[in-house]
Amino acid sequence: MAGTLLPVVLFAGAIVYRLSYQEQAAAERRILREARNLAATVDREFSNTTRTLQALAASDQLVEGDLEGFYGDARRVEETQATWMTVILLSPDGQQLLNTRQPLGVPLPSVNEPASLTHLVATQRPVVGDLSRGNAGKNYAFPIRVPVIQDGVLRYALTAVITPQAMATVVEEQQPVEGEWTRTILDGQGVVVTRTLNPQQFVGQRGTPSFLRRIEAASEGVYQDLSLEGMEVYVAFSRISNTPWTAAVTIPIQDIQGPARQAMGLVIGSGMALLLISGLGAYWLSRPISRSFTAAALAAEALANNEHPQLSSRSIKEVALLGRSLEVAANLLAERDRERAEHLERAEMAKEEAERANRLKDEFLAVLSHELRTPLNPILGWASLLRDGQLSAEKTAFALETIERNAKLQTQLIDDLLDVTRIMQGKTRLTMVPVDLVAIVVAALETVRLTAEAKAIAIQTLFEPELGPVLGDSTRLQQVIWNLLSNAVKFTDSGGQVVVTVAQVGAEAQVQVSDTGKGIHPGFLGYVFEYFRQEDGTTTRKFGGLGLGLAIVRNLVELHGGTVVAASPGEGQGATFTVRLPLLPSQADRGG
Repeated sequence: MAGTLLPVVLFAGAIVYRLSYQEQAAAERRILREARNLAATVDREFSNTTRTLQALAASDQLVEGDLEGFYGDARRVEETQATWMTVILLSPDGQQLLNTRQPLGVPLPSVNEPASLTHLVATQRPVVGDLSRGNAGKNYAFPIRVPVIQDGVLRYALTAVITPQAMATVVEEQQPVEGEWTRTILDGQGVVVTRTLNPQQFVGQRGTPSFLRRIEAASEGVYQDLSLEGMEVYVAFSRISNTPWTAAVTIPIQDIQGPARQAMGLVIGSGMALLLISGLGAYWLSRPISRSFTAAALAAEALANNEHPQLSSRSIKEVALLGRSLEVAANLLAERDRERAEHLERAEMAKEEAERANRLKDEFLAVLSHELRTPLNPILGWASLLRDGQLSAEKTAFALETIERNAKLQTQLIDDLLDVTRIMQGKTRLTMVPVDLVAIVVAALETVRLTAEAKAIAIQTLFEPELGPVLGDSTRLQQVIWNLLSNAVKFTDSGGQVVVTVAQVGAEAQVQVSDTGKGIHPGFLGYVFEYFRQEDGTTTRKFGGLGLGLAIVRNLVELHGGTVVAASPGEGQGATFTVRLPLLPSQADRGG
């Protein structure tokens, strides 16, 4: 019995250890994802501030050198930004020219945090500075600066000053992960800018030496460390895009490893108790079995002496029954082990699939919030400047064009979401009539031609003459072709080429769109038509969009009885998308 139970106990311990290890790994992935989300939230706040400053820098008053008029613009914009403490206009040599917290014209000190200004002057690009105390040496704050370039020369550095308390409100808006202990934002020097736990004690202090070594060596990671309070924690960190700042999330080690340790202790304790009980039971059961064998030996000796054997049939029957029972028990245990292994495998597969779905959902929601919010910032910024009525006619026309362009972009995003909703609910309705596929392609080309010309992309067309009609919905087919063409133009660099071919292949009409753009990684090629999948799913990627266009293309083509495939030799080598639709029978027979 001890020999039978010991492997079972060991197997149960191994299973608990494996599940504990997997749960720990899942928890590490979860807090790393939260660190990435926190970094993305701060990055969006930095980007919003940068874009608002850039819109303010385009003020006519600043262009004309009217600092008194610009002072009023800056005060009005500052009042709309909840996280800003003040707006400062600096000369490239670091002298404050204007500070919205001070009356216009009073003497102002030099720049408080010169390192970021030096970096801005050298690169002429927006920069996020490090945390520092104000000129009075009391309050902490950090600057976000954008260059003001006029006639190709850096004239000013426009700065928004933000306090740790304002940044804390941005951090606290995120939903905390289960078991989370604290969230921390650190600047490029590893100094704590904001912290959800004990901010008064640690804001302005550097992180632990081990943490500083980690963030210097890698852009993100998860490891065990001591917190600033000396508590053992899991730390997940992620670099904030385009800055040396870092976002970190910590969870106490006990919250992750405690349940696993308790489960392991329960298994070991139960196993020892079972072994003790089985030992006592084996000793108790061995006594009658031993008597049976002794009786059998005495019976054999009696037979040798021509004596009548005194043998009870119970002894032999019990030994045989014991053998059969052990065999049945072994078979049952083997069957249960197989079932348990199958259940664990299925559970692990389901868990991985659920984690993948959650990851895709988080990535999509982050991209969706970014893509929907991005057009709103220039709309709100220019609308605010238009409301003041101080823009020139040229600036007013530019503002209206910007508002219209971003409104159309947001409308397209919402239309894509509605199309996907209708497709997934099976509510898409098609008006099927004979249509000229060449005319549809030509109409789609006209909608992207201006964009292609702006990027100096050459569009070459190869149309087969006398191509017969296909049965389809002209509006939806034009949407399919437009999606493929707009993707080709979007992912092709300036000076590239897009080739559009329309031809008959057997009993089908074929539309092929090829480009010389960035291509598709072989590992992503199989997922290119899936919903919410993008090769680069971060909110800081180069190309916008929700990753819905190609999924819509595939569904609309399949509703027309056709097929669509994607091909690419690799990254940087362009891509080709091929759509095939069945021709009407008369034209298909002629093609055959």
